[in-house]
Amino acid sequence: MTKQEFENKINWDTYGIGYVDVYLPLFDREVVFELFSEDSKNPSITDKMYATVEDVLKLQPNSIEQIEDLLWEECDFSFTVGDYGCEPEDGETVKEAHFREFELFNKQDAYSKSNVQSVQISYESDKLEGRYAEIQVDSASDNLISIIVKNGKIIDYDDDGTNLDWFETDEQYAHNCRIKVMNE
Repeated sequence: MTKQEFENKINWDTYGIGYVDVYLPLFDREVVFELFSEDSKNPSITDKMYATVEDVLKLQPNSIEQIEDLLWEECDFSFTVGDYGCEPEDGETVKEAHFREFELFNKQDAYSKSNVQSVQISYESDKLEGRYAEIQVDSASDNLISIIVKNGKIIDYDDDGTNLDWFETDEQYAHNCRIKVMNE
């Protein structure tokens, strides 16, 4: 599909945000792409934004294992630094209680109990060296996170609304921040 054909399918709102359902082989289903245009009066996508769409569409189903790893890491981090009110049973840590209560026993559970919401691509990323997309996921630990795709490669996750320029020089920026917090 050409950029023009893709753009013709986009439904733009009054804020310059475009929505289009696209079949994404990675998840073997349609996913909403949310495209943030610089101009709300005459919205469009840039060539770099379209190249980023193509990057995401080329992600293969074997990338699911990497996503499972990230979602498991997200649950581990969330249950380490947060308290969701799960009471430990005899001999159980608070974190173990959270995994039990949320019925999360492995990375496949973390993936299957998460929900991919959309793929976001913004004109603001045009200012960066890399091409960035954020796969918005409502995680199994009930947090909205962004799985970050840079130049067609899944690199990390962070909170929704992350600052993508952090990942320009350190593709593991958020991961490294999480490790630092957990080691304090």
